[in-house]
Amino acid sequence: MKRVCVNCERVSPEGNLWCENRDCPSGTMSLVFDYGDSLGDIEIVRLMRVLRTSAIYEAKRGNQNILLKVAHDNCQDQLRREATTLAQLAEKQQHPMLPQLLPAYQYADIKQRPYGKTVVQEETKYYVVFKHIEGEFLRDMLAKNPQPWYQHAAWLTVSLADALAFLHVKGGKFHLNLNPSSVLVRTDKSGVPRPVLIDLGMCSAEINRDWVMRYCVPAYTAPELLEKGMTIGPATDVYGLGLVLYEMLAGRPAFRYRLRSDDDVRQSVRKETPPPVNRTDLSEEVAGIVHLAIDKSIARRQPDVRAFAKMLRQKFGEVPPEPKRIQIGPRAMALGVAATLIVVVWTVVAALVESSFAH
Repeated sequence: MKRVCVNCERVSPEGNLWCENRDCPSGTMSLVFDYGDSLGDIEIVRLMRVLRTSAIYEAKRGNQNILLKVAHDNCQDQLRREATTLAQLAEKQQHPMLPQLLPAYQYADIKQRPYGKTVVQEETKYYVVFKHIEGEFLRDMLAKNPQPWYQHAAWLTVSLADALAFLHVKGGKFHLNLNPSSVLVRTDKSGVPRPVLIDLGMCSAEINRDWVMRYCVPAYTAPELLEKGMTIGPATDVYGLGLVLYEMLAGRPAFRYRLRSDDDVRQSVRKETPPPVNRTDLSEEVAGIVHLAIDKSIARRQPDVRAFAKMLRQKFGEVPPEPKRIQIGPRAMALGVAATLIVVVWTVVAALVESSFAH
């Protein structure tokens, strides 16, 4: 086990860490797990991502591969709120761009146990379990390829807008902290990237200043969340979605956040205007759509994520439907095996008969 800074993501095996970022909470770093560590009956395979409120792991429970999210200290409320919301939404419909929640305990009922808790080294850890997804975080993808193909960037954004709209309408909650580290991307058989909103952010219909200062990633925090009034609404998540698309099209984040204090970044968000999206291969209208979404005034943006997605569909077309996976039932599989055996037997018999005639 190690300790990690949730701000700069630096990891220390001994819990002692010096950081040039003055906001780094080096004295109160969170516990993270290594390969082979256990959390109850769950075995850690690898650490995938450290967020400001939790850490996400690839893990195993028995013979089942799973994804595990463990809340940092003092972030239990966000995790419980997210787990309860996902359980309620799944009763209505399992959205393909939201993670599939599994029971926190192997033989428990998901309605009764949407999240679990256990004690590790005298610390109480709250966690949720998701169905395994073979994918990569958008933040890691952009580290390798800062400027993905614009068609894929648009389709990722439209798909995320659909998941956010589902959260708004069916769950009555806002994300309020959308950024590339909250999105896991898998690639389907046809090569189309499919996002999964693996983290629901604040997952709330309201927010307070303490949440913003402690848990929201400053470079992706909507300007209205930094003001005293903190007026929020569907267009607040338009801003986060617009920043994600801006970053993919521009090849850089709208606001620099590395090696700067959180307060410095927040001042940039308040006062600075991101440079124009300079893409000569795209129409000026596309850049206009993106910059409208990240306007500092909530009143001037697209009213909600569906309106934003509609504008993108008009320019980039619909997201291609995912090829259906062929489900082979036990009967069909048995018939296939039998047919294969018959072919093999006849091939052997024919070879023996031909050999006997040859002699």
